[in-house]
Amino acid sequence: MKIKLFKFILIIIFLSPLSVFSKDIIFGIPQNPQNINPLYARDAASEKITDLVYEKIFNYNEQYTLTSKFVSWKNINDLVFVFTAKSHSSKFSSGREVLLKDLYFSIKKNHHDPLSKYFEDLKNIQHISLNGSIIEIRLKKPDPLFFEKLSLPILPYDLDNLKIDLSQSSLGSNQFQIISNKPLILLRKDGVRIKFEEVKDPSVRALKLINKEIDLLQNDLSLPIINYLERQHQIKTRSSPGTNVSYIGFNHQHELLKDPVVRKAIAHAINREEIIKFFFNKDTQPASQILSQKHWSSSNQSPHKYNPQLSKNLLIDAGYKLPLSLEFKTSTDTFRIKIATILKAQLEAIGINLKIISLDWGTFFKDIQNGDFQLYSLTWVGLKSPDIYKKIFHSNMIPPFGLNRGLLQDEKIDNLIKESYDKKNWDSALEYIHQRVLIYPLWYEGNFMASLDTICDFQLTEDGSWIGLNNIRLCHD
Repeated sequence: MKIKLFKFILIIIFLSPLSVFSKDIIFGIPQNPQNINPLYARDAASEKITDLVYEKIFNYNEQYTLTSKFVSWKNINDLVFVFTAKSHSSKFSSGREVLLKDLYFSIKKNHHDPLSKYFEDLKNIQHISLNGSIIEIRLKKPDPLFFEKLSLPILPYDLDNLKIDLSQSSLGSNQFQIISNKPLILLRKDGVRIKFEEVKDPSVRALKLINKEIDLLQNDLSLPIINYLERQHQIKTRSSPGTNVSYIGFNHQHELLKDPVVRKAIAHAINREEIIKFFFNKDTQPASQILSQKHWSSSNQSPHKYNPQLSKNLLIDAGYKLPLSLEFKTSTDTFRIKIATILKAQLEAIGINLKIISLDWGTFFKDIQNGDFQLYSLTWVGLKSPDIYKKIFHSNMIPPFGLNRGLLQDEKIDNLIKESYDKKNWDSALEYIHQRVLIYPLWYEGNFMASLDTICDFQLTEDGSWIGLNNIRLCHD
Protein backbone atom coordinates (compact mmCIF):
# COMPACT_ATOMS: atom_id res chain seq x y z
CA MET A 1 0.00 0.00 0.00
CA LYS A 2 2.85 2.40 0.91
CA ILE A 3 4.64 1.63 -2.38
CA LYS A 4 1.49 2.43 -4.39
CA LEU A 5 1.00 5.69 -2.50
CA PHE A 6 4.66 6.65 -3.12
CA LYS A 7 4.26 5.98 -6.87
CA PHE A 8 1.08 8.06 -6.94
CA ILE A 9 2.87 11.01 -5.28
CA LEU A 10 5.71 10.77 -7.82
CA ILE A 11 3.24 10.85 -10.69
CA ILE A 12 1.55 13.96 -9.27
CA ILE A 13 4.90 15.70 -8.76
CA PHE A 14 6.28 15.04 -12.24
CA LEU A 15 3.12 15.37 -14.31
CA SER A 16 1.31 18.27 -12.67
CA PRO A 17 2.13 21.68 -14.23
CA LEU A 18 1.32 23.24 -10.87
CA SER A 19 3.76 21.12 -8.89
CA VAL A 20 5.50 22.63 -5.91
CA PHE A 21 8.76 22.56 -7.88
CA SER A 22 7.47 24.86 -10.63
CA LYS A 23 8.64 28.49 -10.51
CA ASP A 24 6.50 31.49 -11.28
CA ILE A 25 7.93 33.85 -13.88
CA ILE A 26 7.64 37.26 -12.24
CA PHE A 27 6.86 40.19 -14.54
CA GLY A 28 7.53 43.64 -13.05
CA ILE A 29 4.93 46.18 -14.21
CA PRO A 30 4.48 49.90 -13.39
CA GLN A 31 0.73 49.70 -12.61
CA ASN A 32 -1.64 46.92 -11.75
CA PRO A 33 -4.63 46.55 -14.07
CA GLN A 34 -7.67 48.50 -12.88
CA ASN A 35 -10.28 46.01 -14.12
CA ILE A 36 -9.64 42.55 -15.60
CA ASN A 37 -13.22 42.16 -16.85
CA PRO A 38 -12.74 42.41 -20.65
CA LEU A 39 -15.94 44.47 -21.04
CA TYR A 40 -14.65 47.19 -18.73
CA ALA A 41 -10.84 47.00 -19.22
CA ARG A 42 -10.06 50.58 -20.20
CA ASP A 43 -6.54 51.21 -18.92
CA ALA A 44 -3.48 49.89 -20.77
CA ALA A 45 -2.51 47.24 -18.20
CA SER A 46 -6.04 45.82 -18.10
CA GLU A 47 -6.25 45.64 -21.88
CA LYS A 48 -2.90 43.86 -22.09
CA ILE A 49 -4.03 41.28 -19.53
CA THR A 50 -7.39 40.63 -21.19
CA ASP A 51 -5.66 40.20 -24.56
CA LEU A 52 -3.73 37.31 -23.02
CA VAL A 53 -6.88 35.67 -21.68
CA TYR A 54 -9.57 36.24 -24.33
CA GLU A 55 -9.48 35.53 -28.04
CA LYS A 56 -11.32 38.03 -30.22
CA ILE A 57 -13.83 37.54 -33.00
CA PHE A 58 -11.64 39.65 -35.30
CA ASN A 59 -7.94 40.51 -35.03
CA TYR A 60 -5.57 42.71 -37.00
CA ASN A 61 -2.56 41.43 -38.90
CA GLU A 62 0.68 43.35 -39.45
CA GLN A 63 -0.88 45.23 -42.38
CA TYR A 64 -3.71 46.46 -40.11
CA THR A 65 -6.32 44.42 -41.96
CA LEU A 66 -8.87 42.22 -40.24
CA THR A 67 -8.64 38.46 -39.93
CA SER A 68 -10.73 35.90 -38.06
CA LYS A 69 -10.10 32.25 -37.22
CA PHE A 70 -13.75 31.84 -36.24
CA VAL A 71 -15.86 33.24 -39.09
CA SER A 72 -15.80 34.23 -42.73
CA TRP A 73 -17.91 37.27 -43.61
CA LYS A 74 -19.53 39.22 -46.41
CA ASN A 75 -21.77 42.22 -47.01
CA ILE A 76 -25.23 41.47 -48.35
CA ASN A 77 -25.63 45.23 -48.77
CA ASP A 78 -24.60 48.39 -46.86
CA LEU A 79 -26.76 47.41 -43.90
CA VAL A 80 -26.70 43.60 -43.71
CA PHE A 81 -23.67 41.46 -42.83
CA VAL A 82 -23.45 37.68 -42.71
CA PHE A 83 -20.89 35.69 -40.72
CA THR A 84 -20.37 31.99 -41.40
CA ALA A 85 -18.66 29.65 -38.94
CA LYS A 86 -15.21 28.36 -39.83
CA SER A 87 -13.70 25.10 -38.70
CA HIS A 88 -11.35 25.91 -35.83
CA SER A 89 -10.00 24.44 -32.63
CA SER A 90 -10.29 26.74 -29.64
CA LYS A 91 -11.35 25.82 -26.14
CA PHE A 92 -12.28 27.86 -23.11
CA SER A 93 -10.26 27.31 -19.96
CA SER A 94 -13.21 25.20 -18.77
CA GLY A 95 -12.41 22.72 -21.57
CA ARG A 96 -15.46 23.41 -23.73
CA GLU A 97 -14.97 24.24 -27.41
CA VAL A 98 -15.76 27.75 -28.63
CA LEU A 99 -19.05 27.71 -30.55
CA LEU A 100 -20.67 30.16 -32.93
CA LYS A 101 -23.29 30.95 -30.31
CA ASP A 102 -20.47 32.11 -28.03
CA LEU A 103 -19.62 34.75 -30.64
CA TYR A 104 -23.31 35.61 -30.98
CA PHE A 105 -23.62 35.95 -27.20
CA SER A 106 -20.48 38.11 -26.99
CA ILE A 107 -21.82 40.59 -29.54
CA LYS A 108 -25.25 40.74 -27.91
CA LYS A 109 -23.85 41.15 -24.39
CA ASN A 110 -21.71 44.13 -25.38
CA HIS A 111 -24.58 45.53 -27.43
CA HIS A 112 -26.93 45.44 -24.44
CA ASP A 113 -24.55 46.53 -21.66
CA PRO A 114 -24.34 50.36 -21.54
CA LEU A 115 -21.28 50.13 -19.26
CA SER A 116 -19.29 48.01 -21.72
CA LYS A 117 -16.45 49.85 -23.45
CA TYR A 118 -17.77 48.37 -26.72
CA PHE A 119 -21.35 49.52 -26.20
CA GLU A 120 -21.05 52.75 -28.17
CA ASP A 121 -19.40 50.94 -31.10
CA LEU A 122 -22.33 48.54 -31.36
CA LYS A 123 -25.20 51.00 -30.96
CA ASN A 124 -25.67 51.00 -34.72
CA ILE A 125 -26.84 47.36 -34.65
CA GLN A 126 -30.58 47.17 -35.30
CA HIS A 127 -30.93 43.39 -35.20
CA ILE A 128 -28.72 40.34 -34.73
CA SER A 129 -29.76 36.72 -35.24
CA LEU A 130 -28.20 33.27 -35.12
CA ASN A 131 -29.39 30.60 -37.53
CA GLY A 132 -27.39 27.36 -37.48
CA SER A 133 -23.87 28.21 -38.66
CA ILE A 134 -24.69 31.79 -39.65
CA ILE A 135 -24.86 35.07 -37.71
CA GLU A 136 -26.71 37.90 -39.46
CA ILE A 137 -26.38 41.52 -38.35
CA ARG A 138 -28.53 44.37 -39.63
CA LEU A 139 -27.41 47.97 -39.04
CA LYS A 140 -29.51 51.10 -38.60
CA LYS A 141 -27.26 53.03 -41.00
CA PRO A 142 -24.21 52.19 -43.14
CA ASP A 143 -20.81 51.99 -41.41
CA PRO A 144 -17.75 51.17 -43.57
CA LEU A 145 -15.71 50.34 -40.45
CA PHE A 146 -18.30 48.12 -38.80
CA PHE A 147 -16.24 44.92 -39.09
CA GLU A 148 -13.45 46.59 -37.12
CA LYS A 149 -15.88 47.13 -34.25
CA LEU A 150 -16.27 43.38 -33.89
CA SER A 151 -12.78 42.98 -32.49
CA LEU A 152 -14.55 41.79 -29.36
CA PRO A 153 -13.42 39.36 -26.65
CA ILE A 154 -15.19 36.00 -26.90
CA LEU A 155 -17.19 35.02 -23.82
CA PRO A 156 -19.05 31.72 -23.22
CA TYR A 157 -22.76 31.86 -24.03
CA ASP A 158 -23.66 30.39 -20.63
CA LEU A 159 -21.61 32.98 -18.73
CA ASP A 160 -24.61 34.42 -16.88
CA ASN A 161 -25.56 30.98 -15.58
CA LEU A 162 -22.01 30.22 -14.43
CA LYS A 163 -22.07 33.07 -11.88
CA ILE A 164 -18.42 33.94 -12.61
CA ASP A 165 -17.17 37.37 -11.58
CA LEU A 166 -14.86 38.34 -14.46
CA SER A 167 -13.40 41.17 -12.39
CA GLN A 168 -11.90 38.50 -10.10
CA SER A 169 -11.28 35.49 -12.37
CA SER A 170 -11.62 34.60 -16.04
CA LEU A 171 -13.13 32.25 -18.58
CA GLY A 172 -11.52 32.83 -21.95
CA SER A 173 -10.13 30.74 -24.80
CA ASN A 174 -6.72 32.34 -25.27
CA GLN A 175 -3.42 31.05 -23.89
CA PHE A 176 -3.95 32.15 -20.28
CA GLN A 177 -6.49 32.07 -17.49
CA ILE A 178 -6.47 34.20 -14.36
CA ILE A 179 -6.05 32.03 -11.28
CA SER A 180 -5.44 34.83 -8.77
CA ASN A 181 -6.33 38.50 -8.79
CA LYS A 182 -4.37 39.71 -5.76
CA PRO A 183 -1.58 38.98 -6.48
CA LEU A 184 -2.33 38.76 -10.19
CA ILE A 185 -1.25 35.33 -11.47
CA LEU A 186 -1.95 33.90 -14.93
CA LEU A 187 -1.73 30.22 -15.81
CA ARG A 188 -0.80 29.28 -19.38
CA LYS A 189 -2.32 26.22 -21.00
CA ASP A 190 1.01 24.38 -20.81
CA GLY A 191 1.27 25.00 -17.06
CA VAL A 192 3.61 28.04 -17.07
CA ARG A 193 2.60 30.59 -14.42
CA ILE A 194 3.18 34.34 -14.76
CA LYS A 195 3.00 36.50 -11.66
CA PHE A 196 2.59 40.25 -12.18
CA GLU A 197 4.24 42.44 -9.56
CA GLU A 198 3.49 46.15 -9.44
CA VAL A 199 6.65 48.22 -8.98
CA LYS A 200 5.77 51.83 -9.66
CA ASP A 201 9.23 53.33 -9.43
CA PRO A 202 11.24 52.45 -12.59
CA SER A 203 14.58 52.58 -10.72
CA VAL A 204 13.29 50.16 -8.12
CA ARG A 205 11.89 47.94 -10.87
CA ALA A 206 15.32 47.77 -12.51
CA LEU A 207 17.04 47.04 -9.20
CA LYS A 208 14.58 44.26 -8.47
CA LEU A 209 15.50 42.71 -11.82
CA ILE A 210 19.23 42.95 -11.11
CA ASN A 211 18.67 41.46 -7.64
CA LYS A 212 16.65 38.62 -9.21
CA GLU A 213 13.48 39.55 -7.34
CA ILE A 214 11.65 39.77 -10.67
CA ASP A 215 12.43 37.95 -13.93
CA LEU A 216 11.63 40.55 -16.58
CA LEU A 217 10.24 44.01 -17.27
CA GLN A 218 9.10 45.92 -20.33
CA ASN A 219 8.97 49.65 -21.17
CA ASP A 220 8.26 52.64 -18.90
CA LEU A 221 11.97 53.21 -18.23
CA SER A 222 14.13 56.29 -18.71
CA LEU A 223 17.16 56.19 -20.99
CA PRO A 224 19.73 56.19 -18.11
CA ILE A 225 18.04 53.12 -16.62
CA ILE A 226 17.94 51.42 -20.04
CA ASN A 227 21.64 52.16 -20.57
CA TYR A 228 22.44 50.82 -17.11
CA LEU A 229 20.55 47.59 -17.70
CA GLU A 230 22.27 47.11 -21.06
CA ARG A 231 25.65 47.15 -19.27
CA GLN A 232 24.70 44.34 -16.88
CA HIS A 233 26.19 41.05 -18.09
CA GLN A 234 23.58 38.88 -16.36
CA ILE A 235 20.70 40.84 -17.96
CA LYS A 236 19.36 40.23 -21.48
CA THR A 237 17.92 43.27 -23.27
CA ARG A 238 16.14 43.95 -26.54
CA SER A 239 14.60 47.03 -28.16
CA SER A 240 12.38 47.66 -31.19
CA PRO A 241 10.34 50.46 -32.81
CA GLY A 242 6.85 51.01 -31.43
CA THR A 243 3.44 52.26 -32.56
CA ASN A 244 2.06 53.44 -29.21
CA VAL A 245 1.79 57.21 -29.34
CA SER A 246 2.38 59.52 -26.38
CA TYR A 247 0.47 62.77 -26.62
CA ILE A 248 -0.66 65.92 -24.86
CA GLY A 249 -4.41 66.27 -24.43
CA PHE A 250 -6.22 69.60 -24.11
CA ASN A 251 -9.44 70.64 -22.39
CA HIS A 252 -11.15 72.40 -25.28
CA GLN A 253 -13.59 74.14 -22.93
CA HIS A 254 -10.79 75.91 -21.05
CA GLU A 255 -10.68 79.68 -21.62
CA LEU A 256 -7.12 79.51 -23.00
CA LEU A 257 -6.90 76.03 -24.52
CA LYS A 258 -10.04 76.43 -26.62
CA ASP A 259 -7.97 78.83 -28.74
CA PRO A 260 -5.98 76.99 -31.47
CA VAL A 261 -3.34 79.75 -31.28
CA VAL A 262 -2.49 78.73 -27.70
CA ARG A 263 -2.41 75.06 -28.62
CA LYS A 264 -0.17 75.77 -31.62
CA ALA A 265 2.15 77.87 -29.45
CA ILE A 266 2.47 74.95 -27.03
CA ALA A 267 3.26 72.59 -29.93
CA HIS A 268 6.08 74.79 -31.27
CA ALA A 269 7.50 75.31 -27.77
CA ILE A 270 8.26 71.63 -27.13
CA ASN A 271 11.65 70.33 -28.19
CA ARG A 272 10.66 66.72 -28.81
CA GLU A 273 13.94 65.72 -30.43
CA GLU A 274 15.89 66.80 -27.35
CA ILE A 275 13.56 64.93 -24.99
CA ILE A 276 13.75 61.78 -27.13
CA LYS A 277 17.54 61.99 -27.35
CA PHE A 278 18.10 62.21 -23.61
CA PHE A 279 15.19 60.25 -22.16
CA PHE A 280 14.06 57.51 -24.57
CA ASN A 281 15.64 54.57 -26.35
CA LYS A 282 17.02 54.79 -29.86
CA ASP A 283 13.85 53.35 -31.43
CA THR A 284 11.60 56.23 -30.27
CA GLN A 285 10.43 58.46 -33.14
CA PRO A 286 8.64 61.86 -33.26
CA ALA A 287 4.93 61.61 -34.13
CA SER A 288 2.77 63.88 -36.27
CA GLN A 289 -0.47 61.88 -35.96
CA ILE A 290 -2.02 59.28 -33.71
CA LEU A 291 -1.79 56.16 -35.87
CA SER A 292 1.66 55.27 -37.15
CA GLN A 293 2.89 56.13 -40.63
CA LYS A 294 2.62 52.42 -41.50
CA HIS A 295 -1.15 52.48 -41.09
CA TRP A 296 -3.22 52.59 -44.28
CA SER A 297 -5.17 55.65 -43.09
CA SER A 298 -2.13 57.79 -42.25
CA SER A 299 -1.21 60.93 -44.20
CA ASN A 300 1.93 62.99 -44.65
CA GLN A 301 1.95 65.78 -42.08
CA SER A 302 4.78 68.24 -41.48
CA PRO A 303 5.61 68.07 -37.76
CA HIS A 304 5.27 71.20 -35.64
CA LYS A 305 8.92 72.21 -35.49
CA TYR A 306 10.53 73.41 -32.30
CA ASN A 307 10.49 77.20 -32.55
CA PRO A 308 10.07 78.98 -29.18
CA GLN A 309 10.30 82.44 -30.72
CA LEU A 310 7.41 81.61 -33.06
CA SER A 311 5.44 80.32 -30.06
CA LYS A 312 5.94 83.56 -28.14
CA ASN A 313 5.07 85.68 -31.20
CA LEU A 314 1.85 83.71 -31.74
CA LEU A 315 0.72 84.47 -28.21
CA ILE A 316 1.72 88.14 -28.30
CA ASP A 317 0.14 88.71 -31.73
CA ALA A 318 -3.08 87.14 -30.45
CA GLY A 319 -3.18 89.73 -27.67
CA TYR A 320 -2.24 87.55 -24.71
CA LYS A 321 -0.47 89.18 -21.78
CA LEU A 322 2.34 86.91 -20.68
CA PRO A 323 2.90 84.92 -18.60
CA LEU A 324 -0.09 82.61 -18.86
CA SER A 325 -0.82 79.90 -16.27
CA LEU A 326 -1.94 76.34 -16.93
CA GLU A 327 -2.17 73.05 -15.03
CA PHE A 328 -0.64 69.80 -16.29
CA LYS A 329 -1.78 66.48 -14.82
CA THR A 330 0.35 63.35 -14.81
CA SER A 331 0.79 60.19 -12.76
CA THR A 332 3.15 59.75 -9.80
CA ASP A 333 5.48 57.64 -11.98
CA THR A 334 8.88 59.31 -11.48
CA PHE A 335 9.76 59.03 -15.17
CA ARG A 336 6.52 60.73 -16.25
CA ILE A 337 7.06 63.45 -13.65
CA LYS A 338 10.55 64.00 -15.07
CA ILE A 339 9.13 64.44 -18.60
CA ALA A 340 6.48 66.81 -17.22
CA THR A 341 9.26 68.84 -15.57
CA ILE A 342 11.07 69.18 -18.91
CA LEU A 343 7.83 70.30 -20.59
CA LYS A 344 7.34 72.85 -17.79
CA ALA A 345 10.80 74.35 -18.41
CA GLN A 346 10.26 74.52 -22.18
CA LEU A 347 6.86 76.21 -21.84
CA GLU A 348 8.15 78.71 -19.29
CA ALA A 349 10.61 79.88 -21.98
CA ILE A 350 7.66 81.14 -24.09
CA GLY A 351 5.70 82.65 -21.21
CA ILE A 352 3.47 79.79 -20.05
CA ASN A 353 3.80 78.83 -16.39
CA LEU A 354 2.92 75.19 -15.96
CA LYS A 355 1.76 73.81 -12.62
CA ILE A 356 2.41 70.06 -12.46
CA ILE A 357 -0.20 68.01 -10.60
CA SER A 358 0.91 64.40 -10.05
CA LEU A 359 -1.69 61.89 -8.90
CA ASP A 360 -1.75 58.19 -8.16
CA TRP A 361 -2.62 56.25 -11.30
CA GLY A 362 -6.23 55.46 -10.36
CA THR A 363 -7.09 59.07 -9.48
CA PHE A 364 -5.18 60.45 -12.47
CA PHE A 365 -6.90 58.17 -14.97
CA LYS A 366 -10.32 58.84 -13.42
CA ASP A 367 -9.76 62.60 -13.75
CA ILE A 368 -8.83 62.18 -17.42
CA GLN A 369 -11.91 60.04 -18.09
CA ASN A 370 -14.10 62.69 -16.42
CA GLY A 371 -12.56 65.61 -18.32
CA ASP A 372 -11.19 67.05 -15.07
CA PHE A 373 -7.95 68.57 -16.42
CA GLN A 374 -6.47 71.44 -18.40
CA LEU A 375 -3.46 69.65 -19.93
CA TYR A 376 -2.33 66.06 -19.48
CA SER A 377 -0.15 63.46 -21.14
CA LEU A 378 -0.88 59.80 -21.75
CA THR A 379 -0.01 57.07 -24.24
CA TRP A 380 -2.52 55.44 -26.56
CA VAL A 381 -1.82 51.71 -26.60
CA GLY A 382 -2.71 49.16 -29.25
CA LEU A 383 -4.59 51.42 -31.66
CA LYS A 384 -5.45 49.70 -34.95
CA SER A 385 -8.41 51.53 -36.51
CA PRO A 386 -8.97 55.13 -37.73
CA ASP A 387 -12.26 54.90 -35.86
CA ILE A 388 -10.21 56.27 -32.96
CA TYR A 389 -10.47 59.73 -34.56
CA LYS A 390 -14.24 59.66 -34.22
CA LYS A 391 -14.05 58.39 -30.65
CA ILE A 392 -11.77 61.16 -29.42
CA PHE A 393 -12.85 64.15 -31.54
CA HIS A 394 -16.53 63.82 -32.51
CA SER A 395 -19.02 65.98 -30.58
CA ASN A 396 -21.21 62.93 -29.89
CA MET A 397 -18.33 61.08 -28.24
CA ILE A 398 -18.07 63.10 -25.04
CA PRO A 399 -17.86 60.68 -22.05
CA PRO A 400 -19.57 58.49 -21.04
CA PHE A 401 -20.50 57.89 -24.70
CA GLY A 402 -16.99 57.97 -26.11
CA LEU A 403 -13.40 59.09 -25.57
CA ASN A 404 -13.75 62.80 -26.34
CA ARG A 405 -12.29 63.61 -22.93
CA GLY A 406 -11.17 67.06 -24.09
CA LEU A 407 -14.85 68.01 -24.53
CA LEU A 408 -14.24 69.18 -28.11
CA GLN A 409 -17.32 70.45 -29.93
CA ASP A 410 -16.33 71.33 -33.48
CA GLU A 411 -18.82 70.95 -36.33
CA LYS A 412 -16.03 71.09 -38.90
CA ILE A 413 -14.22 68.00 -37.59
CA ASP A 414 -17.58 66.22 -37.17
CA ASN A 415 -18.25 66.72 -40.89
CA LEU A 416 -14.71 65.79 -41.91
CA ILE A 417 -14.94 62.54 -39.93
CA LYS A 418 -18.20 61.64 -41.69
CA GLU A 419 -16.58 62.48 -45.04
CA SER A 420 -13.59 60.27 -44.16
CA TYR A 421 -15.87 57.29 -43.51
CA ASP A 422 -17.74 57.86 -46.78
CA LYS A 423 -14.60 58.27 -48.90
CA LYS A 424 -12.41 55.84 -46.91
CA ASN A 425 -9.78 58.55 -46.96
CA TRP A 426 -8.72 60.37 -43.79
CA ASP A 427 -6.33 62.96 -45.27
CA SER A 428 -8.62 66.00 -44.85
CA ALA A 429 -9.58 65.11 -41.29
CA LEU A 430 -5.97 64.47 -40.31
CA GLU A 431 -4.86 67.76 -41.86
CA TYR A 432 -7.49 69.64 -39.84
CA ILE A 433 -6.57 67.81 -36.62
CA HIS A 434 -2.92 68.66 -37.24
CA GLN A 435 -3.38 72.31 -38.18
CA ARG A 436 -5.77 73.04 -35.30
CA VAL A 437 -3.66 70.94 -32.88
CA LEU A 438 -6.76 69.21 -31.52
CA ILE A 439 -4.34 66.87 -29.81
CA TYR A 440 -0.55 67.05 -29.80
CA PRO A 441 1.17 63.74 -30.68
CA LEU A 442 4.64 63.67 -29.15
CA TRP A 443 6.39 60.44 -30.12
CA TYR A 444 5.99 56.75 -30.88
CA GLU A 445 7.74 55.24 -27.92
CA GLY A 446 10.28 52.56 -28.76
CA ASN A 447 9.87 49.26 -26.96
CA PHE A 448 12.42 47.85 -24.53
CA MET A 449 12.57 44.68 -22.49
CA ALA A 450 15.08 43.34 -20.01
CA SER A 451 15.16 39.94 -18.35
CA LEU A 452 17.34 37.61 -16.38
CA ASP A 453 19.45 35.29 -18.53
CA THR A 454 17.27 32.42 -17.29
CA ILE A 455 14.36 33.75 -19.40
CA CYS A 456 14.00 32.64 -23.03
CA ASP A 457 11.73 33.25 -26.03
CA PHE A 458 10.06 36.51 -24.96
CA GLN A 459 9.31 38.64 -28.04
CA LEU A 460 8.56 42.36 -28.26
CA THR A 461 5.59 43.57 -30.30
CA GLU A 462 5.20 46.94 -32.01
CA ASP A 463 2.19 47.86 -29.91
CA GLY A 464 3.93 47.05 -26.62
CA SER A 465 1.49 44.27 -25.78
CA TRP A 466 2.39 41.40 -23.48
CA ILE A 467 1.64 38.75 -26.11
CA GLY A 468 5.32 37.75 -25.87
CA LEU A 469 4.32 35.92 -22.69
CA ASN A 470 2.62 33.33 -24.91
CA ASN A 471 6.01 31.78 -25.65
CA ILE A 472 8.17 32.81 -22.71
CA ARG A 473 9.89 30.03 -20.78
CA LEU A 474 12.65 29.35 -18.32
CA CYS A 475 15.71 28.52 -20.40
CA HIS A 476 16.40 25.21 -18.65
CA ASP A 477 12.86 23.98 -19.37
